[in-house]
Amino acid sequence: MVDVDQQVDVLIVGAGPTGLTLALTLARYGISFEIIDRKTTPSNNSRAIGIQPRTIEVFSRLDVAKEVLDRARTIEKGNLYFSGQWTAKLEFSRLVTPYPFVTLLRQNETEAILEQALNRHGHFVRRGESLISLTHYPSRVLAHLEGDTPRTIEAKYVVAADGANSSIRRMLALPFSGKSFKESWVLADMKARWNISREEVHIFFSNRGVLEVFPLTDDTIRITGNLANDESFDESKLRELVEQRSHMPVEIDEVEWFSLFRVHNRMVDAFIHNRVILMGDAAHINSPVGGQGMNTGIADSFNLGWRLWLHLKAGASFGVVSTYRDEREHVARNVLQTTNVATEVLQTTLPMLLPFQALVADVFTRVNLINQKITERIAQLHLSYPSHSRIPFQRVAEGKIFPEIEMIRTDDGMRQKISEVADGRFQVLVLDDGSRDSAALYDYLNEHQSFFQIITLSKTSRPFFDQGNELAKSFFMRRGVLVIRPDGYLLHKQRHLRLAPLQEKMSDWLPFA
Repeated sequence: MVDVDQQVDVLIVGAGPTGLTLALTLARYGISFEIIDRKTTPSNNSRAIGIQPRTIEVFSRLDVAKEVLDRARTIEKGNLYFSGQWTAKLEFSRLVTPYPFVTLLRQNETEAILEQALNRHGHFVRRGESLISLTHYPSRVLAHLEGDTPRTIEAKYVVAADGANSSIRRMLALPFSGKSFKESWVLADMKARWNISREEVHIFFSNRGVLEVFPLTDDTIRITGNLANDESFDESKLRELVEQRSHMPVEIDEVEWFSLFRVHNRMVDAFIHNRVILMGDAAHINSPVGGQGMNTGIADSFNLGWRLWLHLKAGASFGVVSTYRDEREHVARNVLQTTNVATEVLQTTLPMLLPFQALVADVFTRVNLINQKITERIAQLHLSYPSHSRIPFQRVAEGKIFPEIEMIRTDDGMRQKISEVADGRFQVLVLDDGSRDSAALYDYLNEHQSFFQIITLSKTSRPFFDQGNELAKSFFMRRGVLVIRPDGYLLHKQRHLRLAPLQEKMSDWLPFA
């Protein structure tokens, strides 16, 4: 009989953005957990800097979006140059989201914000602890930890959020299939005097390779670029690389951080193995092109968190948890395919192709629809999950991100976003024009208020009202019900107030429905 030092519902291994997001989500649901990290102190280095609009929407539901935006730089435009000539512009300001921009903030600062929010909930990262082995049982896992004091934790689930070199993935002997690109990339944060806008991103294509430039502050920029040969490359060659690829003079005053790295696109075969769940870089790694990696891991966490709530708190079956695997494997595969193609394009340096690439970029970005599709994909706003109901040209469709509507507060007439009032439950919008009996529907929702946040919208409803039936008209619905999942995706839509269809839909998620 093994002595157990602690029992929790979930053990999270890894305190990067992925692990911290899951921990914060579980804390808000009151689920018992422990989060550990082998490093004794938070990291000061930051490979990831891009936070996409979809991630800011997630942060809004976790009450940390304002703090992130207060400390970050927001970018609405991206410039494309070919052989030193400005050619095209990507417009993020046209995205259909309350956050139509890319947010630039060093990963370590994002982690600090998430960890401080976690601390406010009374939870703290156990640092300097490593997972050394797992003992599996049908209904639990024993995790053997090594640190100042060796200990054993019994958990119902262990979550691997321990990064690209995941020890848990190695313990389980899971294949990490994919490819590694031959070329190395340079990454540097530096203070530089350079005659380019510090309010926009700049990407330079040249016959020497690509150069990506991101403004972090008024005087600090981050650059990345591919290297055909990295054997002799060091900090002293940064100025030459920047000037050759941008065809512009630059003065580098200070290099704050310099690194060389290789690009990998890899993924495990399945995100769930018995009672071990993988997420973030432990489950999938991809090229940094487009800033997708950290954002995909954060979305993994938020997707899993509310499922664990239903399973561990409401008694829903394990099938609810297993849908995490179905949805997030689909997304990760999509991201890997996209970033793989994008990396191949960026690394193509044949001089005869540059004019053709410039022409394509110019034509594509001038077409608003194509420009928007490109930026939607970068912003991760295009992602959707399988649904049985897919009627084309709907403003809202099941399986898609629910638009960030603004409701009018009855008390002061001010507008408030639906994500700002989200509290982790299913949000149920009832469009009630008063013309039908809805007593049975409301009785059901009120009986299960621990799982439903009920928001009635009519001309006179409280605490929010629908001014002039503005929202009802935008959804082409005089009456009906819209159920939004805790992660902001539309789960169910009906154009009437009958109870039976709603109960049938919720029976897939709630044991009492």
